[in-house]
Amino acid sequence: MTFTHLDDVLDEVKPLSQLFDQAGYRLFLVGGVVRDQWLDEPLDASSDIDLTTNALPAEIKRIVAPFADDLWTQGEKFGTIGLRSAGRDFEITSHRAESYSSDSRKPTVSFGDDIGVDLSRRDFTVNAMAIELPDGDLVDPYGGATDLLERRLRTPLSPDISFTDDPLRMLRAARFAARYSLVPEDELTASAAKLSERLR
Repeated sequence: MTFTHLDDVLDEVKPLSQLFDQAGYRLFLVGGVVRDQWLDEPLDASSDIDLTTNALPAEIKRIVAPFADDLWTQGEKFGTIGLRSAGRDFEITSHRAESYSSDSRKPTVSFGDDIGVDLSRRDFTVNAMAIELPDGDLVDPYGGATDLLERRLRTPLSPDISFTDDPLRMLRAARFAARYSLVPEDELTASAAKLSERLR
């Protein structure tokens, strides 16, 4: 792993990083943009950038106001504020924990200040990594970097918990296995077979 493009990504988010730092909050890159650093994939013009913070949504809106050309708040009740600046889309979400009922994919959300708890709710370990800004330090409590290197697909928490919470993760497992040549753990495969009826 050469991290050829990490400096480009850090430069892209530097103004946001400075704004959150000045306001006294932590800010992390999360999601595909982090995974792609391990795969040496460049940030292209259409790439969205996802971030998470210990700031609450109202504070996020206040902090990003000088930076945003446009702002959208459809996801605010789930902690997400979207914005566009210089043609680039960003989504910034408050750290959160989620709980689900058995008949819905829509979570009950509670906000928090722990990046580890926030990462634990993500679908797979390869998506449960973060890069803390501004310095670019990796946060990887569930071993996603090793799983990418070893081409392994698993969930941060038990796959029974993950797939019960959001059954579409079973379909995402198939997509990620194919897209990144990852081999699902036996426990993940068994859980998907056992819980497949949840897809209905």
